[in-house]
Amino acid sequence: MVKGRDRKQNMAEKETFLGTEPVGRLIRKMALPSIVGVLAYNIYNLADTFFIARGVGTEAAGGLAVSFPLFVFLSAVTTTLGSGAASVISRALGEKDGERVSRAVGNSFAFFLAVALLVTVFGLLFLDPLLYLMGVTPSLLPYARTYLRIILLGAVTCTGFSTLIRADGSSLYAMCIWVIPLSINMVLDPVLIFGFDMGIAGAAIGTVAAQCVSMGMSVWYFFLSPKRTRKIRLRHFRPDFPLLREILLTGLPSFLQTMGYSIAMVVVNRLLREQGGDLAISTYGIVSKIWTFLGLCVTGLVQGVQPIVGYNFGEKKFGRVRETMRKSCGILGCYGIGAFLLMLLGAPLITGIFTSDEAVIGMGGHILRIFAAGTAFSGIQAVQTMYFQAVGKKKTALFLSLCGNVLCLIPLLTLLSGWMGLDGIWYAFPLANVTAAAISTLFIRRALSSNS
Repeated sequence: MVKGRDRKQNMAEKETFLGTEPVGRLIRKMALPSIVGVLAYNIYNLADTFFIARGVGTEAAGGLAVSFPLFVFLSAVTTTLGSGAASVISRALGEKDGERVSRAVGNSFAFFLAVALLVTVFGLLFLDPLLYLMGVTPSLLPYARTYLRIILLGAVTCTGFSTLIRADGSSLYAMCIWVIPLSINMVLDPVLIFGFDMGIAGAAIGTVAAQCVSMGMSVWYFFLSPKRTRKIRLRHFRPDFPLLREILLTGLPSFLQTMGYSIAMVVVNRLLREQGGDLAISTYGIVSKIWTFLGLCVTGLVQGVQPIVGYNFGEKKFGRVRETMRKSCGILGCYGIGAFLLMLLGAPLITGIFTSDEAVIGMGGHILRIFAAGTAFSGIQAVQTMYFQAVGKKKTALFLSLCGNVLCLIPLLTLLSGWMGLDGIWYAFPLANVTAAAISTLFIRRALSSNS
């Protein structure tokens, strides 16, 4: 009886602060742990690339880059469920509907496991055709095949559902579910790659081992911890098709945004294979990890802000929603300018951390300076797209999520690569960021004014 009362009290406290705490302080409280978490993930990602490039070779880094779109597809599945369920959970908390929260958690876990098993079977059966489709060259194929085979075998562990935990109000635990497994991974990488001479297979095994820890922490939080805020029962795993439809449709923009990025990477790899060969593909593999590192600060803030927007929209506190959006866009704009200045001054030095190959360093520094010009615009577009997802406006969120990586980027890649060659590929990225941000700004101004 006491445990049940404590659980309800913890739940009430978590729900209340989202709607009462000053917005600036709340953004810091929710976003900073999320930023730390995703930065930890990308520090691991950079370390993975560093160890592979230094310990196995530039071609192995190229094999990792070519295989990355399939890895991104797995992330797209988890992001769809995570962001969709997080939106449902945040709004349900605002409406004081605890039973709906529990069903959202149970259904998300069950659906993810089913999809992950299908991805594993399909991916292993058609691995080589998929790799050729993604732009692999004969010299990069053995590395990509080895890495992805292990990753696919561990697909059922590839998420810790940190977005659900953050939506439940536990932003610190959501950060730990990133930081602890990734710290383990960073220790395992050099041990397996160098100590046991396992090469790129060692990097993949380290990744799967870390994923197992993350999934275990998630299971503990929702199902085993004596301090959990709600009790998930077997009935909550029973398919609730209207709820699953809501989760999937709400998360669909995240899926298409991530898959759009994956498709764009395939297009880039195929264009690079035609115009630049192994050097261009391997350099892009290193640069894309550095570029992702810059972008994940944006991702962290967006993930942290989503529960604030969803909860206050559910409680009809539209003034707090507008204030959250205004401050978030300001933070991301300033961050983008800082990132651009950093790359302008230090891009070759940063690229040189990962390789001693002068050709890769020269090309990588050139690409990074071009990419960084779009950082501020991509951040603003991401948080504006998140607003429509958080408040359940699925069609608008879907359209905006497709703008950046599909509707704007892919046509620009095709057009500019034919006109400017390799440089056209690089300039397509910031131009797509600017275009997508302009479109999302038109939509967000109309939406926020209608809630005045």
